[in-house]
Amino acid sequence: MLGLNRLSIQSKLILLLLGVTLGSILTIGWIGYQSASKALKHAAYNQLQGMRVAKTEAIRGMLEAIRDQVILLSDSQACLDGMVELRAAYRDLKNTAKLEPAQQKILADFYGNEFIPALDKAVEGTPQLSQYMPTNNAEAYLQYHYIANNPNPYLKKQAMEAAPADKSAYGTAHQKFHKLFSRAAVLFGFEDVMLIDSDTLEIVYSYQKSTEFATNLDTGPYSNTNLAAAMRALRKTRDMDDFKAVDTELYRPNLGAPMGFLASPIFEGNRMIGLLALQFPIDSFNRITTANYNWKAVGLGDTGECYLIGPDMTMRTRSRFMHTDPKGFIADLRQKGLPKNVVDRIERQGSVINALPVKSASAEKAMAGQEGIEITTDYRGEEVLSAYGHLDLNSLRWGVIAEIDTAEAFKPVREFGKKVLVTAAGIALLTSAIALIASYFLVKPLKLLQEGARRIGTGDMEVRVRVKSKDEFGELARVFNKMAENLNIKKTALEEKAREHLDLLLNILPASAVAQRMEGDTKATKQFADVTVIFAEFKGLEELDKRLGEKKSLSLLSDLVANCDEAAEKVGVEKVRTIGASYLGVCGLSVNRPDHSARMVQFAREMLRVIANFNNEHKTHLRFSIAINSGPVVGGVVGRQKFLYDLWGDTVTIALRLASEQENVVLVTKTVHDRLGDLHPFGPEQEIEIRGKGKIPFWKLEEGTI
Repeated sequence: MLGLNRLSIQSKLILLLLGVTLGSILTIGWIGYQSASKALKHAAYNQLQGMRVAKTEAIRGMLEAIRDQVILLSDSQACLDGMVELRAAYRDLKNTAKLEPAQQKILADFYGNEFIPALDKAVEGTPQLSQYMPTNNAEAYLQYHYIANNPNPYLKKQAMEAAPADKSAYGTAHQKFHKLFSRAAVLFGFEDVMLIDSDTLEIVYSYQKSTEFATNLDTGPYSNTNLAAAMRALRKTRDMDDFKAVDTELYRPNLGAPMGFLASPIFEGNRMIGLLALQFPIDSFNRITTANYNWKAVGLGDTGECYLIGPDMTMRTRSRFMHTDPKGFIADLRQKGLPKNVVDRIERQGSVINALPVKSASAEKAMAGQEGIEITTDYRGEEVLSAYGHLDLNSLRWGVIAEIDTAEAFKPVREFGKKVLVTAAGIALLTSAIALIASYFLVKPLKLLQEGARRIGTGDMEVRVRVKSKDEFGELARVFNKMAENLNIKKTALEEKAREHLDLLLNILPASAVAQRMEGDTKATKQFADVTVIFAEFKGLEELDKRLGEKKSLSLLSDLVANCDEAAEKVGVEKVRTIGASYLGVCGLSVNRPDHSARMVQFAREMLRVIANFNNEHKTHLRFSIAINSGPVVGGVVGRQKFLYDLWGDTVTIALRLASEQENVVLVTKTVHDRLGDLHPFGPEQEIEIRGKGKIPFWKLEEGTI
């Protein structure tokens, strides 16, 4: 132990080589962790980005296939013949079709008892029967025969190939072409195939026979749908191979189910005669984005998913979390403050499609046409690794988002980090055990010195460090103790000087001015927006000097001023200066006092009381001339070596001039009178001419006059 104490600091530094060994271990471990972490993160990024690209290409392939199908079908002879015959038959029905009262009732019952109640459960608001009922002969005729009088369930009406009671040319044409279009719909998986008159936008044929059948997309109940808008745009084309992709919407004829469309014109020679629209369900895209609801199988783990978003920044495919736990997901949305009507819509339709807003940074970039991957917050408020891109087809753009919670994505990184940390810790413990005893003796005196320095830094000058070693640390401890002793002596002296200096300043300057000077503003000049000043002048000092002599009268005057100072301190008034027979005070300067005018009037009354007591006690006849004014002033220090504090401004000037008017009364200006007129009795208004200010009104305080 003694031999170790005699070691020089240089010898003890040799022990620090153990730290180099430990540092090497940590450095190598950190480099290994960083390299592996980077590789694992890069793999996670690539996997998610690859997933997003694969889903994008699969959906693009499906959309392009549907596009090719709609263009091919619109160019087919069967589609052309069907458009010609069904359109002609539809137009003929406008003039010839008529329903019997019993048939009209069946149609009305279908809408009132079946369609409207079912729609009301599926959509927001309250659908009105009058908005959906057919309005012309052809529309009512066809909806009666093919929908209302169709024995099949709604959205399954296509099972009836021919309406037995429809003996019109339309019935013949429908029976002829319905088989052809049914085969195409079943083969390609379309929900509906519609033929639309390009001149009128009347739907002259519908495979599914939902309630948009036979209606007018320009003026009918579904004229505000995405389908109607697309058809209005498409009928202006001059290219027979043109097409239109229609974004999915909560389609009311399908009772609020999300549906999308692809459409292409039908030409007869060089003349457009109609439009072909194919309706496809979004479930076909759900199967792609969700891997047929088997996310784990494609490497998305427990929290990964891929989904589409539309131009309105709402989802176009299903949410994994809504699918796996609908009730918990809905409750979580409500808890996170999503608008009630949005959550109600999601709960009602049992799906987030066209309803759940996605406002993440990656979603916004995807809809702006960008591609990339970043860490962001998803629609659940969770931190995720998000790969984003976009899918464009015609005028339609969808965002494609692939995401996984960062906690899961970077789990391999954390696990590897733990392994590195455990291994490094084991080696470090082994190395540290060897150096522990030696480092203890090296660090102990250093810690004592460190603690002593810390305590001195907090102001404790009584600290002393006890180090028994005779090396450099021992010598440093002795120097340290001597330094602490000297600092303690100097600190005591400085504190005493500082107290004396502060007391002196507070006797000369207001507290606010002292604070300004301590902050470095030697002039302590400041604008005060609203304070109340008092100017008082002692009268009768000449007679006092003659009777008692200058020395005695000066002593009495000092006592009188001291009594006034004491009264000022009690009511919160600061004395600014006393020069000769004048006394200047202020209220509301250093301390913000809302009632500074009232306090000053109270102080004036105290001054009158003080001088009255003084006269009674000393058999003198001193008087006061007192004036009070309120308003803005400028305060500051006058002088450098020998200085005093003073106030300037019209507020002070008016008070000084007004004080010379009358004796043993308190005179106030209009500002003070307006503030205190209801609290104190004042005499009648008087005026005084002040040079440069004109006539200034003032009042005499009746209460307190002597």
